[in-house]
Amino acid sequence: MDIIEKDLTKLSTIRVKSLAKYYCEPANVNDIRKAVEFSSKNNLEIEVLGNGSNILFSKETYDRKLFLKLKGEFNFFNEYENFIEIGAAFYLKLAGKKMIKMGLKDYVFFHLIPACIGGAIAQNAGTSCDGEIKDVCISVKVIDILNNKIIDLSNQECLFEYRDSIIKKEKGRFIVLSAKFSKKNKVSNVKQLVSKCRERMQEKINREPSGYSFGSTFINNQLPAWECVKRVKKSLDNSRGAFFSEKHANWIINQDSNGIDIVNLIKETQKIVKSELNLELKTEVRII
Repeated sequence: MDIIEKDLTKLSTIRVKSLAKYYCEPANVNDIRKAVEFSSKNNLEIEVLGNGSNILFSKETYDRKLFLKLKGEFNFFNEYENFIEIGAAFYLKLAGKKMIKMGLKDYVFFHLIPACIGGAIAQNAGTSCDGEIKDVCISVKVIDILNNKIIDLSNQECLFEYRDSIIKKEKGRFIVLSAKFSKKNKVSNVKQLVSKCRERMQEKINREPSGYSFGSTFINNQLPAWECVKRVKKSLDNSRGAFFSEKHANWIINQDSNGIDIVNLIKETQKIVKSELNLELKTEVRII
């Protein structure tokens, strides 16, 4: 495993230009331990990257962080009698496709979210109609960096909340290796389930804007986040190369902007929403 300098631009779906001085792709637990040791010796903060669909690089250059993107042994999908275990690097959409073909109706939302298993666990990813990770996850295997141990966290120990988990709450402590998922609620009519999944995917495609974006910017509060943004949109500075979409007001589309300007757009929106609507907008996107 080599630690290298890396252009991060294509590792985020919003495509802002960014460079990491320290980057590696651990293929096994031993590689992770070496990376952790390197970060400790060099006083670097560890950041784990997934599919890049829910992150924003706020800097043009990072020289005090070590970025990890898991590969190799963390990219697996194993079915057992009573559960399915999936590696942190495995794509959520592909996992959903496999599970739907098994007739597991609780996993339609897997097929709708462009994330990897590790990122989905940390975010407690889900959709309002189809469920969240917390509804189907049995346990999560992690490396506890603080105590240098591999442990299994039960569903309850993961402290899942709306778009949150212990992985996010205790930032920098845990690295997700894999997770076990329930095989309950299996249907006999698999064709009907596949058809439902296709319909949901088409609805998603029709609803979402095109262009470079990280998806939803803010978490829903007393009002849906998109409604908050829509109400204050006219008050925002539109001179940046990024803007909130007309099709979905909670999505920022990047045309020719950088991470700093997008962070400023987010902060400006939060400030105006607080001033005009007296509501706190919390970010769903992970700003690095």
